Amino acid sequence: MSTLITLSDVSFSYDHRRDILSHFSLSIEERDFIVLRGKNGGGKTSLLKVISGLLTPTSGTIQRAEGLTVGYLPQHRSIDRQFPITVFQTVRSGLQCSMPWWKPFGVSERATTMATLEMLNLSELAERPIDSLSGGQWQRTLLARALVSSPQLLLLDEPDTHLDTATRHELYETLLEQHQHRAIVVVSHDAHFPLPDGARIIEIG
Repeated sequence: MSTLITLSDVSFSYDHRRDILSHFSLSIEERDFIVLRGKNGGGKTSLLKVISGLLTPTSGTIQRAEGLTVGYLPQHRSIDRQFPITVFQTVRSGLQCSMPWWKPFGVSERATTMATLEMLNLSELAERPIDSLSGGQWQRTLLARALVSSPQLLLLDEPDTHLDTATRHELYETLLEQHQHRAIVVVSHDAHFPLPDGARIIEIG
């Protein structure tokens, strides 16, 4: 197993006030499955954003494997679903991080998007506007967007929030299947979250 990313003595704060993360270290290996738990405001979301590269740590170092690809599913409530965009367009947007800024979407990107939609049973919803989706359909759409680029590392921030029991179990089965192909780091408060062999639970905050 090779190391995908290593955080060494990382701290993070907003506007140099109280540290949200303080001297935190973590190594993520290929095929790791890590569940982050802890109290609200303890820094779990900030940690995912630091790992993804969306936030720069206040101090400490981060080493990433060359060419590392990351998929990120943000919190359910952090995205405006009133934006006039379809399920297909939402999922396809996950390919932008792996394309030159000047290259338009083409036939290849459409095929990749449709294959991902099919994998997550979203094909029939491809042309639906996102504001018409149920909570479970929206979460599957966000998961498809995170997976469409075939990332080596998948980061998920409370993906099981606002889901009914059946949909939550469907999500867990999908994540366990995806774990065969990539490392996963997930924030979850569900004490019954099914863990594969070798999974790690890390308390934050």
